[in-house]
Amino acid sequence: MAEVEAGGVLLRGDTLEALRANLSLAIPTRVLERVARFEARDFATLERRVRAIDWERFGRGFSPRAACHASRLHHTGAIEERLGRWLPAGETALLARFDRDVCVLSVDTSGERLHKRGWRVETGPAPLRETLAAALLRLAGWAPGEALYDPMCGSGTFLIEAACAAQGLLPGRLRSFECEARLERGLRARWLERPSPSVATTLAGSDRAKPAVEAARRNAERAGVSSALSLSVLEAAHAQAPAVTGLLVCNLPYDRRAEGAAHAADRLRRALSGPFAAWRAAVLTPDRQTAGRLDRAVTATHAVDNGGLRVEWTLLSAQS
Repeated sequence: MAEVEAGGVLLRGDTLEALRANLSLAIPTRVLERVARFEARDFATLERRVRAIDWERFGRGFSPRAACHASRLHHTGAIEERLGRWLPAGETALLARFDRDVCVLSVDTSGERLHKRGWRVETGPAPLRETLAAALLRLAGWAPGEALYDPMCGSGTFLIEAACAAQGLLPGRLRSFECEARLERGLRARWLERPSPSVATTLAGSDRAKPAVEAARRNAERAGVSSALSLSVLEAAHAQAPAVTGLLVCNLPYDRRAEGAAHAADRLRRALSGPFAAWRAAVLTPDRQTAGRLDRAVTATHAVDNGGLRVEWTLLSAQS
């Protein structure tokens, strides 16, 4: 059973379930294993509660990180220094979050952030995190079986994430996780051996830059999905729909990451009014003015953060 809480989703389970979550969940940034939750208004109480925990269950050594909000213990550096004094030092991140004097201690089971799938070695000038791409596809209502096209595919993140989902490939299959050191060998293989259904899906994309398309092809090969994608060097305005209907996705250039959002939107508008008129669309735009250049009815917008920039995921209806 999952419960939504501030900053994430709470799942019930043990370290084995944490491994399963790291392997199979496409959207989270990290999977944290909660150690304890208690009230601590002073260092004496914090020390007493920390020393009472059986830390051997959670790792060999820890690197403390603190965050504080509206609490008497508010100096993050002092908290991290004390925790480092009371616990054995190591590489496993221990997160201490204080909110209104309530301390929540959590151990990082992921290691590197989960957007690092292991296949995207090459990126373009405006990269999109894999976890964000998976979340945006979900927000757009896309699911395997629906055709997908990206006319400015860059290094291929949207398409490769979609291809992995369509083929039933676990997002974390190509990398390791911090929690694996605490589990017996072979458990990871058991999860990977479980068959997942594959859904036939038309997946295609293009980009005006040949180096970007070549990078996307190599990334797709590393992900093991190159045969599921059709990629070409092409201007967005000249793109052709590979199916009668589907979802067109696009990460338009914007702000400091790349220039030419208005011109890119104009090229995309020509595709949307022509071959993709019967397709719905989902586009990352820097503002509503840029989205307005696409001449499509907006069905929903979602504010998201991409590389420290606030942008909008704009959903557009198909032309009637």
